[in-house]
Amino acid sequence: MRILVIGAAGDVGRGVVAACLERGWETVAAGRTESTLADVVSRHDNSALSAITGSLDTERSARELADAVDLATVSGVVVTVSAPWKSTPVAECGWDTISTAFETLLRPHVNAAGVLIPRLPDGAIYLAVGGGMADGVFPGMAPVSMVQAAQRNLIRAWHRESRSGAVNIRELMIAAMVNGHSTRDTAGPDWLTDLEIGARVAEILADPESDPGPVLTFSTRDRAAR
Repeated sequence: MRILVIGAAGDVGRGVVAACLERGWETVAAGRTESTLADVVSRHDNSALSAITGSLDTERSARELADAVDLATVSGVVVTVSAPWKSTPVAECGWDTISTAFETLLRPHVNAAGVLIPRLPDGAIYLAVGGGMADGVFPGMAPVSMVQAAQRNLIRAWHRESRSGAVNIRELMIAAMVNGHSTRDTAGPDWLTDLEIGARVAEILADPESDPGPVLTFSTRDRAAR
């Protein structure tokens, strides 16, 4: 298998890269910044790993990324992109604040789905990683919850309307805090680790029919059942 991981230098992305390499899959790590991708590559002495710089900020940049990878040869795409968000009480969230959240956090997923899914070969899997706040609101995080709910329905719509199921379209919602590269020193025992999430992503990539979805959830409760 050949897997493209977009957002490979993030907390979840690093775990996905590690899990794909552990299974012996050719893995293409994509991200915005050459230096952070170089750090990902340096942590794996593995010729199956390559890196490419690109973004999903615009449809044009998404097309450039797709052209550089040659999606016709890809078995799966994992889109795990996000951005930090400053906690803001909902009473202070006018439309400008909410639209900024959608622009920053949802537009990359809209661009990714619109550009990448139609180019994937039959039988490939497109897997977007989302957050558990789609089902709940934490104080100060209302715009993020709105975005995550919208992302979930974006994937549901693509799943329903796409080419009679020729491409397996899924979202994995992470319903927990993530113990990853940037949070290792502050993470609690109830946080899901990047490697746990990566292993779950790899399971879905290996056998998408076992997880028909289109929206799947992974939480600490699932950890206990494994």
